[in-house]
Amino acid sequence: MNSAPSQTVTDSPGYKVGASYFIVWFVSMAFALASAFAADNTLIVITPHWEGIKREYERAFSNWHRQHFGTPVTIDWRDVGGTSDLLRYVDSRFAANPNGGDLDVAWGGGIDPYFELQKKRFLRRHDPPAETLARIPAEVGGVPMFDPAHEWFGTAVSTFGICANKRVIERMKLPPVRHWSDLCRPELLGWVGGGDLRKTGSIHMSFELILQAYGWERGWQVITRICANTRNFHGTAPTTVKEASLGNVAYAMAIDFYALMQVGREGPENMAYIQPPEVIAMNPDCVGIFRGARHRQLAERFVNYLLSDEGQSLWMIPRGRPGGPRDFNIERMCVVPALYQKLRGLTVVPVNPFELPIAFRYDPKKGGDRWQIVNDLFGACIIDVHQELVAAWRAMIARGQWDDPGAVAELSRLPLNEDDVIKLSAGKWKDPLMRGRKSIEWQVWARDKFRRIAATAQ
Repeated sequence: MNSAPSQTVTDSPGYKVGASYFIVWFVSMAFALASAFAADNTLIVITPHWEGIKREYERAFSNWHRQHFGTPVTIDWRDVGGTSDLLRYVDSRFAANPNGGDLDVAWGGGIDPYFELQKKRFLRRHDPPAETLARIPAEVGGVPMFDPAHEWFGTAVSTFGICANKRVIERMKLPPVRHWSDLCRPELLGWVGGGDLRKTGSIHMSFELILQAYGWERGWQVITRICANTRNFHGTAPTTVKEASLGNVAYAMAIDFYALMQVGREGPENMAYIQPPEVIAMNPDCVGIFRGARHRQLAERFVNYLLSDEGQSLWMIPRGRPGGPRDFNIERMCVVPALYQKLRGLTVVPVNPFELPIAFRYDPKKGGDRWQIVNDLFGACIIDVHQELVAAWRAMIARGQWDDPGAVAELSRLPLNEDDVIKLSAGKWKDPLMRGRKSIEWQVWARDKFRRIAATAQ
């Protein structure tokens, strides 16, 4: 008689069911651990920076973190638009959650937004290595390069000027430009490119610098006529510069690195970056850690990397060279003066900003405090009534009044003075209902003013 085959433990139904459960449990745990690891090594950064900067700095920081701490890093970039959009988004996150939700770091947008974030107590202190900060000047021309309380730090510096298309200027026989006030000339009607400062921080900074360098009243006289010559107002700073590169305008308001990118792409025989000498001021592009950052240690390491020689050199070294970017040209001026000498002959950055003559002392606190109200005033009295402004300007040009002091003063007159702006920005302007109501009043007031000027000049 044949005996029945013996059954092993592994053949039993109970064992097979248990093994199946174990495999499912093991895979689930492995997946959960992998997800947790990925989450712990993902930094959430909100920024208005363009794609090239984000890609190059994520790659470089991840490599640096792997070398120093043994693990790579992923950055979850939150791109909500320009600097003003960033501030609105952060406000909404903190309104919904006292710790700002899942945001770890804010990076980019200049310096003024960080005064606003700090004033609202959205940022937390971080102390980079002492030797790191010792390499960075505390201030340049009155502008701090980092916060004395260590809540924000400059990671690059920028200047603001004019991007010029040499071919268009020559072909159309347009006048040369050296100063901001040169953009007020009547021959440039329709040949100037601008941006909506309510959406782009770099355009906002250009106008704020003009206001502080020329003074409030004369500054608005310059700004109003520049805007009367402006073809249109774009929502992003790169688009404004591309308008000049494409030949749609001859001159465009620009932050230095966007203009220099176009000069590098089209050639210095075709494009130029003009730095008006009366408005030279260093503006640091800052970084700060949010007070409720969930990945605080990773955020601190990111800030330390940005301020390190490796992080600073990435701005300065050409694409494809050791220590430089891999896929994109991201030429910008670093905040460490010693690197300009160290990288001389290698860097593509054409000037050491710390050797430039500073024409005036920019007041970043004033600029930060009135950021919102200047945006709203400009929007209501310039951009939203641009058609009426241009009509009034055309009529003044036809009458030969483009540089008449009285006519220019009336064209640029505002419904409130600088003292009013300071008082409102310190209190009532935080009320969104009041802001909306006053913006509508200003828009109606400005439209009526420009229509009256156009009718009078005929």
